[in-house]
Amino acid sequence: MANLSDVIKIDKLPEKAIIPMRQHDGIACAPLVKKGDEVIVGQKLGECEGSDLAYVHSPFCGTVNSIGLMPNPSGKRILSVVLTPSECEQTVDFIPEKNVPPSRLIEIIKEAGIVEYYEKPTYLALKPGKRIDTLLMNATFPLITHAYLSSLDKVLEGFKLMLEASGIPRGVIVLRADDKESIKAFKNAKVDGKPLTVAPIVGMRHADYYLEDVEDQIIVVAAGNITYTPTMMNLLSANVMGRKLLLGHELPDVHVVVCGVKSAKAVYDAINEGKPYLESAVTVTGAVNNPKTVIVKFGTPIKDVIDACGGYKGEPGKVIINGSMGGVAVYTDEVPVVKNTVGIVVQTEAEVLRDEATVCIHCARCVDVCPMNLLPGRIAAMADQGMFDRCKDYFALNCIECGECAVVCPAKKHLVQLIRYSKLQIMNQKNETVEATE
Repeated sequence: MANLSDVIKIDKLPEKAIIPMRQHDGIACAPLVKKGDEVIVGQKLGECEGSDLAYVHSPFCGTVNSIGLMPNPSGKRILSVVLTPSECEQTVDFIPEKNVPPSRLIEIIKEAGIVEYYEKPTYLALKPGKRIDTLLMNATFPLITHAYLSSLDKVLEGFKLMLEASGIPRGVIVLRADDKESIKAFKNAKVDGKPLTVAPIVGMRHADYYLEDVEDQIIVVAAGNITYTPTMMNLLSANVMGRKLLLGHELPDVHVVVCGVKSAKAVYDAINEGKPYLESAVTVTGAVNNPKTVIVKFGTPIKDVIDACGGYKGEPGKVIINGSMGGVAVYTDEVPVVKNTVGIVVQTEAEVLRDEATVCIHCARCVDVCPMNLLPGRIAAMADQGMFDRCKDYFALNCIECGECAVVCPAKKHLVQLIRYSKLQIMNQKNETVEATE
């Protein structure tokens, strides 16, 4: 794990910045600028309509070079504003707003364009339209959490502001039990002048157990050695809160919502400094000369981020965004860092798996390692045959896409890809059924 000294901030301007008009799971924004326009830091570049939106702001001064479809970490080409950054440091007026009512806090968070690591606009995550009793901060990405330990007071203040804005009565910060550096930092931190309670998740003692014994609004729990990725919300809820999600349900259905460390810091910046969401921490690991955690502005090509970490170590074989297990391999390092980017993994040619898949030998290793007690091989086989109703019957939607099954499979079956495909088709069938009944 990285030390604080391993965190750097990229000050060098990229030759070009690619600012996607959609950096969340909702509708894309419409560009507010045109080719040749001059923009400044914090200027709104894209505005959305509707109830599911995340405004896009410029992290750079510069000139609009073009507007069009550009490579994106999602693997798709997304409408983007391409800037040629300049050394100008002019910004829009950043106006702090303190001591405002909760309704205004939510508006500030919305206007700042803050997005969660799982692509949900933060203002929507905090106000899902259902009764919520607990806000979880997922701090189980150790290298990301370490990047913000030097400003932990601001992260905690941002978390408190999220509770105030949403009306949620209590907050639980979730750390990995083996992340000793973060645990020590949180133990030394204070909220409202009182030290934080840091408690282990043991057996049936979930977060509710500790919340009942303390009067604190915020507690910290150390919950196993798991990094909870965006597809692992059900596991996060079950392990930390003891609340299991039924098939097809979401966290608000069990009265819980989730935020990240990055968004808590962004909320602090938006309310106390008036800044929109312009930058965040990204970890760079694998075949690079100096693996580090980097504070980087959105729109910066990942090639520039890798260069800031000493460049590639040898010839790169694959570049993966957001984790080697459940992330997306990109076909070019010109794709930009966006709001939900948490990590970049570089693999060498030798590390890239090129074995061809063979026939399943029914060893059941995938069953042994599945944290959700599914039958990955069976679901994948049915997905390969287009039997999506059967995939649903075998609870394909409960798959958290951790990749453990594919790692242990001696037949090198593309289990995760096939299960992902089945989940997509199941959801498409569900949406078609809903549309047909309307």
